[in-house]
Amino acid sequence: MKKRTLLIICFAAAAVLAALSVLTNSFPDIFSSVTAFPFEQIAAGLGRLSKTCWAGKGLAVALWIGISAIPAMFALRYKKGKETRAERAALYFLSAAILLALYGMVNPMLFGSKIVPLSYDYSKIIKSIFGLSVWSVVILYAVLRLVRLFRQGSKEQLFKYLRVALYTLCVIFAAVAALSTVDGITSLGSSQTESDRFFGVVKTIFTLLPYLFDIAIIVRMLDLFVITAEDDPDSVVETANRVSRVCCVALGTTTAITAATNLLQIALMRQLSNVSVNVTIPVISIAFTVFALLFSRLIAENKKLRDENDMII
Repeated sequence: MKKRTLLIICFAAAAVLAALSVLTNSFPDIFSSVTAFPFEQIAAGLGRLSKTCWAGKGLAVALWIGISAIPAMFALRYKKGKETRAERAALYFLSAAILLALYGMVNPMLFGSKIVPLSYDYSKIIKSIFGLSVWSVVILYAVLRLVRLFRQGSKEQLFKYLRVALYTLCVIFAAVAALSTVDGITSLGSSQTESDRFFGVVKTIFTLLPYLFDIAIIVRMLDLFVITAEDDPDSVVETANRVSRVCCVALGTTTAITAATNLLQIALMRQLSNVSVNVTIPVISIAFTVFALLFSRLIAENKKLRDENDMII
């Protein structure tokens, strides 16, 4: 995949997630949360269809079962064997999770707490829980499949899987960056003072920067993997050093803006109407950057060691 194509996909994913986030704020009756999409909308359609007439109710039940059975149908077509048993089980589990989630989203009152009375906000929480449960099973299946592919893959296949994993990670970082940006902009609407708005803008920008660095690192790492897979020794060290430089800048900037955010909040504390105790440290971004830095340095040092051994021989 070319860099331009990857960046277009990242931009599209970010735009979709940002639009969903805006819709959850503008149309909470249809979009209660990002995690409930698209199951909440499917459930809403099935619910309306079931209330039309007896034929509509029958069709809604058939669609409910049919949609839920899609993962199980893929499981039945799976290659039989011990190595795929866990993946097939996850697909059957996913069908059951979708079946229950759609029913629960149509009838949230049946799953409400006996202690807390069911309200509009509580109903939204129930739908979010059902949606998150389904997505957690999807992630389980994806992880099980990746584990099998990584264990059975050859060198060429592993490089291919690693590139796909980086593509996916790049899209995820872009999507999370979009959600963080929309949340930051939305929170500006509740700002009461100029200091609140200033700190909100700064915090939003600082939250966005680590994800942008992550995407830049992934783009550089993809170049490194291509050169390594093609066994181009002349360009390996130079490309690895480019990755290292980006990682060093990213680490320094990310840790600096985290500290700056906290210190800025202390400096403006008397002018802020709401002091946040949840100024987060981007642990995932820092961990990913450290891994990329170490990996690039190991590639470069390994190439130098091979060159020295060749000179001795």
